[in-house]
Amino acid sequence: MKKSPLKQPGKRRAQAMVEFMLALPLLLLLIYGTIEVGRLIFIFSSVANASREAARYGSTTGEIDDVAFYQNCDGIRDAANESAFIVPFDEINITYDRGVNEHGEQIPISDIDPDPEADTCPIDEDMIRNGDRIIVQVSAQYEPIISIIPIDPLEIVSASAHTFLVSIPIVGSAMPTGFFAETSTPSLTPTIITVTSPPTLAFTATSTHLPPSGKTPTSIVPVDTIPPTITFTPTNTSLPTHTPSITPTPISCSGLSGVSHGPLTIDGDVMKMQITNNSGHVLSTAEVYLEWNHDTGHRSASDPTLHLRRINIAGQTWIGDIQTPSAYIPAFYPFIPTGESTIQFRFHQNYDLTDGTERIIINFSTPGCVNYPVDSRN
Repeated sequence: MKKSPLKQPGKRRAQAMVEFMLALPLLLLLIYGTIEVGRLIFIFSSVANASREAARYGSTTGEIDDVAFYQNCDGIRDAANESAFIVPFDEINITYDRGVNEHGEQIPISDIDPDPEADTCPIDEDMIRNGDRIIVQVSAQYEPIISIIPIDPLEIVSASAHTFLVSIPIVGSAMPTGFFAETSTPSLTPTIITVTSPPTLAFTATSTHLPPSGKTPTSIVPVDTIPPTITFTPTNTSLPTHTPSITPTPISCSGLSGVSHGPLTIDGDVMKMQITNNSGHVLSTAEVYLEWNHDTGHRSASDPTLHLRRINIAGQTWIGDIQTPSAYIPAFYPFIPTGESTIQFRFHQNYDLTDGTERIIINFSTPGCVNYPVDSRN
């Protein structure tokens, strides 16, 4: 009996080899495509991670070797390279801006290009303030291992931004946590009574002597001399009936009895804000803080800067010359009177252009009000 040719072992092996040869190119193409897609994802992830780590390093508060982290350009680039050492990066650009406005547009710093394609590191120390950002852009190229399809190398770019926290104000006080004003309230004291003792009774005997004779002498009859009746009259010797004591009256800086403020306004060369003190007490301040558009606030090509020259509140004046993005006013601790008052900040020329960073903060040192600052943004 003859066997079917399809069931012969040799022919089955030949058929399997033909089928394998037909499927092998497709299988190799699938494996190669998987490898290339994995490489592409790995490079993209490395670039994104590198820009994020570099921006995080540059926004760190403090200094290393007397150089601020945001000015340490080599350190920022090293942080990017160390986060993904397998992938070589083509460019690492570092720049800065003032954040974005309500339309999502970047707010530039004077003389600094905020475009991530630019490289403006390092930046001067006096140009950075709280709320500014560092932007790090990292780029790398992807190129297939085997050019099966003629395609140009792909450039993978990632940019990350981190906000600066340049300084943190810390206000301390050795005074007690509660403040109590003094009022007089009477309190009772014991009355001291001094008693005068009565005099001692004394009996006085009177005798009559007769001359010697034969007569019987007259006996001596004592005569009692009774003193007048003594009335005991107590004498009150006492201190004042009442002595003053202290009744606590706490100061409250919250609610209706607290301190509030009006809107921050700008009129010519003056930035001002009204303060309403409803606590019933004159308050002392621990510090006065101001932010303003110091570098581009005046509409002039020759001098767009704004210098803070004078501060006035309730007849108290500070005079100086400050040109920084923000400042704690040195040696100025004004009192805040009860009722309404207005604090005014005067610059050396008109305040024409606002950049959204304008802010006034007044921290109090009066116990009971320490945790209730006046902040123009709240």
